[in-house]
Amino acid sequence: MNVKRNINRTLYLCLAGLFLFGCRKNASWNTQLMVPLVNTSMSIGNLVTDSLVHKNPDSSVTLVYNGSLYNLNTDTLIKIPDTTINYYYPIFSSGTFNPGAVLLGNTGAYTRYGTGSVQLTKAIIYSGNITVEVSSSILGATDFIYSIPSATLGGNPFTVKLKVPAEVGANLGAITQSYNLANYNLDLTGQYHNGFNTLYTDVTASLDPADSPTAITAGQGFTAVATFQGLTPYYAQGYFGTITKAYSATSPFSIFSKITGGTLNLQSVNVSLSLQNYIGVDADITIDSLVSVNTHTGARVKLTGGNIIGNSVRVGRASQTYNPNNPVSPVFQTFSLTPSNSNIISWINNLPNQAGYSAHVTTDPLGNVSGSNDFAFKGYGIQSNLNISIPLSLVASNLTLADTVSLNLGGNTGLQNIQSGTLTIYAVNGFPFSTGLQFYLLDNNLHVTDSLCSTVQPIASGNMNALGVVINTVPSVVRITLNEAQTRLLFNANRLLIKAVFNMGSPSPLTYRKIYSYNTLSLNVVGNFNYLAHE
Repeated sequence: MNVKRNINRTLYLCLAGLFLFGCRKNASWNTQLMVPLVNTSMSIGNLVTDSLVHKNPDSSVTLVYNGSLYNLNTDTLIKIPDTTINYYYPIFSSGTFNPGAVLLGNTGAYTRYGTGSVQLTKAIIYSGNITVEVSSSILGATDFIYSIPSATLGGNPFTVKLKVPAEVGANLGAITQSYNLANYNLDLTGQYHNGFNTLYTDVTASLDPADSPTAITAGQGFTAVATFQGLTPYYAQGYFGTITKAYSATSPFSIFSKITGGTLNLQSVNVSLSLQNYIGVDADITIDSLVSVNTHTGARVKLTGGNIIGNSVRVGRASQTYNPNNPVSPVFQTFSLTPSNSNIISWINNLPNQAGYSAHVTTDPLGNVSGSNDFAFKGYGIQSNLNISIPLSLVASNLTLADTVSLNLGGNTGLQNIQSGTLTIYAVNGFPFSTGLQFYLLDNNLHVTDSLCSTVQPIASGNMNALGVVINTVPSVVRITLNEAQTRLLFNANRLLIKAVFNMGSPSPLTYRKIYSYNTLSLNVVGNFNYLAHE
């Protein structure tokens, strides 16, 4: 709503004039003070969110909504656990070794990641790091080279060279370094490329070529700890396993979020429910329930029919496009929900502001039919979307909209002398419904402090032709008398809550009325206050 913000200026000028004019001893008199309070226009945008409104060629309105119900993403399906690998490398011979002498070489090791039934053969890391800690009991400095031949970036394997200091007294030589693994390609098939979930590492160590000859006793050597943390794949490949995951949640349903009460009887709706698979696995998807939830009334309506609720649907695997900007070609299954095959109109007429759902998804129900070529990209999952198109041809009964406007009337010297008042509402209705208005005062916490009128104030509908189309707007004038207490509350209020209740009675036969983009309800609220002026 657009509220004129010159109220205080008007009050200041009026009150100042009264004080200057009335400077007489023992004098007091009553006068009238007229103040504009609200000037606004309500349209289809006050009924539903503007972004959902589609204007048809004849200016009638259709609501178009596309929303996601659930999303099984890669992070849920594939997780690489944090893993710590411990190494011990003893020296098996004694003697004095010259600078640069090789102490360890070709000490390959394997690590198997515990990823449950998921068998990964390849991954590209989106984020994560490795921390390498090396301790040495050698009495000379050493060069310790830790490499992961199966982790490459730009074709180069991950390799780090650590300068490990000598043991001094009882203190081992030690060094710790951390490295970012983002964008590294992991080959998880092992050294001979016949496994899965397997990381192959290699270590070499030699004496510092710039150091002196070093005496070594058999049993001295190195311990190393490699810790992989927070590895999140951008891409993963392998066999993801036959896994069933259940989901249930309640998500916002914004299409009717501005409607706070009443009932809506729609003439027709066009609804489809789509299942979309962006992962390279076959999937059996079952939507167990889809519930329309109206938190204002507490009403809940379960969707029935449509050949979708409670039935398992197999959605084939996606394919790779090898286009980095659009790497996946998904597979879709779409189901139409109509008044003849479901209760979708009752589901929508409940005016939900939330949608509750429960579902379960089974991946690779046929086993490893891809030969370990299942794939997934970060940000691409298995999801369900609800697509709704609603021509706004309806029957409205106590359909309630609400909005608030800011007020700033209080805190001014002399306002305590305002005794009572009248609110005059000048309304021009271009909707095909009669309207009732109610006004509530709110405090800083948006709590209602009082109502300005005990009953809903009636506003006549626009003049309609035989088809129920408004051909002329209709003006209405409503006056609300305020007592002294209500007047003082108005001047001390921070916000005004305006509720508009739309009705079209009980036409016989039942007649649906269209909403057009040009339908508006204009409101101009003026306050006329009794002011007791005295010296």
